[in-house]
Amino acid sequence: MRRLPDLRRTAAVLGAVLSFALAAPPGLAGGVVEVGVELPVPARINTRFVKTILVAQFLAPEHASVDVGKEFVRFVRRELHKGTQFEILDVEPPALPEQPIEDLLKNDVFWRHLGEEYGADLIVSGRAVFTTADRSAFVTEDIISPVTGQKIRRTRFAEREEYALEANLWFFKGANGAFLYEDTFRNRQVYEGKSNDALSIFFNLAERLTPDLVGVVAPQKRTETRFIFEE
Repeated sequence: MRRLPDLRRTAAVLGAVLSFALAAPPGLAGGVVEVGVELPVPARINTRFVKTILVAQFLAPEHASVDVGKEFVRFVRRELHKGTQFEILDVEPPALPEQPIEDLLKNDVFWRHLGEEYGADLIVSGRAVFTTADRSAFVTEDIISPVTGQKIRRTRFAEREEYALEANLWFFKGANGAFLYEDTFRNRQVYEGKSNDALSIFFNLAERLTPDLVGVVAPQKRTETRFIFEE
């Protein structure tokens, strides 16, 4: 179940910015002033009664170089510990039953059992997919000739790899096992060469998801650019 952001709060902030713009004193000359405005972004789920969070195992297809499930659990724990005031339970991530995802999300008996066994108010789990693909190809580029100093165009074969990370995060209420929220995050990047460190790239892509991950359970602030018109 997805929850919409508090549009009324956002609208109030934008209204305040507009009022400030209209009330601003005339400048020496007409123009536009660019300002940064911090907009509050409420948490996507109600965590009023949450004190403890359990991160269970993540489903993850095998990758040649990275234990994706294990590393993603480590990432989620670390970011929730840094970005929230909740207690992140330091336990071995509970395994998930072998059943289709649709049935797993509805298995409130299992999630309630985890909540009771570990004393967790909120349970986080999901699915993480980390892939590597060959993106080598001929590319055309402009270079400066070391002989003539002139710009010349050449075609060369470039070895490249594309890494992609897709994560589905599921949030469950520990008290009754209810499925509260699901979201999907994606990130991908092409890297030069064929000897890239897959684990470093995995965490680089994962860390870009941090604001969205933490934003599910904790309020955030987003800075946006606004323009004030001077008379």
